Amino acid sequence: METTDRIETTLVEIETTIGQLRAAQVELLAKVDRRQTPLADGCRTLTEWTASRLDVAPETARLLTRMVHTNASAVTDGLADGGLTFDRATELIRLTNPTPDEIEGSRSFDIAGLRRLIAHDRVLTPVEERDTYDSRHLVMQPNLDHTTWRLWGQLPGHEGALVDKVLTDTADTFPPPPPGAVYTRTQRRADALVAVCTNQGGDGPSSVISVFVDATHHAQLGTNTRPSQFGVRTQVAAGPRIGPATLERLLCDATVEVTAITENGQPLAIGRRTAAIPPRLKRFVLWRDQGCVIDGCTSRYRLQPHHITPYSQGGTTNPDNLATVCWYHHHVVIHTLGYHLDPTSPPHRRRFTTPPTRPGPGP
Repeated sequence: METTDRIETTLVEIETTIGQLRAAQVELLAKVDRRQTPLADGCRTLTEWTASRLDVAPETARLLTRMVHTNASAVTDGLADGGLTFDRATELIRLTNPTPDEIEGSRSFDIAGLRRLIAHDRVLTPVEERDTYDSRHLVMQPNLDHTTWRLWGQLPGHEGALVDKVLTDTADTFPPPPPGAVYTRTQRRADALVAVCTNQGGDGPSSVISVFVDATHHAQLGTNTRPSQFGVRTQVAAGPRIGPATLERLLCDATVEVTAITENGQPLAIGRRTAAIPPRLKRFVLWRDQGCVIDGCTSRYRLQPHHITPYSQGGTTNPDNLATVCWYHHHVVIHTLGYHLDPTSPPHRRRFTTPPTRPGPGP
């Protein structure tokens, strides 16, 4: 039976062998590069050729190519004689011709620590600085039915740090979620991005939102079935499909016209266009409550009136059925996490009722 020490020794020996084999690959790739073989084979770069011929990931091909083009002979020699692993060597060549003493000193750091050390000492050239600015981008990609969006991109260091600070500071202003609610830091930052982008607007009504509901699908669910149980096929005009929670949010604070569509695409009924909360009533409710009425909340960030009994469930738009809540409690706790205001709680110390169990997928 092999001892643990022997297993560890064998693993280290294998990693050393891998490094020596990589060194042999680098030497052969240098010959391929000098002969301009990639161009002759129709490849744009040595990296592209390496990824194709060696069947390795683009990241590995870039590292091998970088090793080919480095002038750090001490690093390549250390890789070839087994003194350096391939991962350590690829980090060391980021230094400008490291000396044997620098290579030996790097052993005081693990790979992650070595990366931090090299990044701290790195000098950003004017060309590199311009490249980081020119390569900035933001991509927003919806899925096929526009129910979700993916965001990714790249920013120069200073701008990225600025965005990170704004999102972090905004997320930190949100109160703790209700007891038992799961609310991760990444979710807080996502909500912070929405909060920053949300148009504060004024007292005037928002633009009209046209919502189309599949009446046939709703009829199949049964007249006693609430939309929140299974969802309703609902779509905003020239926009994404939405669920019952989003529809309720629109009915709560936007001007909405709802049109039911039959199976053959004909309008079954056209609801009248209404602004859920008139501007004058909104001003009164905000004045009356003097801030968010949730028990313990002191936030005055984007205060909004909210229907205690939801508008979609027959709640009236009158002062007795309206309560002022901050953006976080309105957008996140009520319309995202699914909590409702407890109508029996005091008007200026409102509590939440525990949301029902999340429904399973509909038919």
